[in-house]
Amino acid sequence: MDIRSVILNNMKGKSKEEIRGFIQDAVDKKEELALPGMGILFETMWQKSSEEQKNTLMDWLVKAI
Repeated sequence: MDIRSVILNNMKGKSKEEIRGFIQDAVDKKEELALPGMGILFETMWQKSSEEQKNTLMDWLVKAI
């Protein structure tokens, strides 16, 4: 199994609150081990987003950086 499959399988069936908790915990702890998981979540979100959603996301990202 590759890391994408492992991460996505671990997230499958989780509630919105559980996934938010995972993200918030990774951000709060600043653990570099969480970065691949965060990247996979971002990649998955990006792949399933419309062009309008991608543009909105990019606006948020540019403002945040």
